[in-house]
Amino acid sequence: MTSVLLILACVAVMFAAAMASGKPGRAVADTTLLVILIGIITIANLVLSYFIDTRNAASFAAIGCAAVLALDSVYGFMAPERQKQRDKMLRRLMKRRT
Repeated sequence: MTSVLLILACVAVMFAAAMASGKPGRAVADTTLLVILIGIITIANLVLSYFIDTRNAASFAAIGCAAVLALDSVYGFMAPERQKQRDKMLRRLMKRRT
């Protein structure tokens, strides 16, 4: 239960930073990315748990991903130029895939 609360707190920080900067779409994108990462972590944990005892490794990984995305949102709020560079790189990556 503690891990869920920590992840929700990180999502709240992401939304607060995005709302303060006036770009809530970025928080939605980061939250979507977090949900995908948690799904990948869950599947990996399910597969690995058949072979070894993973204990709380998946929870720690999920909290770590959420914390990194929350810190990225806060840093993007404080340094908008860096966030613009990130957006440009993402646009270039998406153009290559299409």
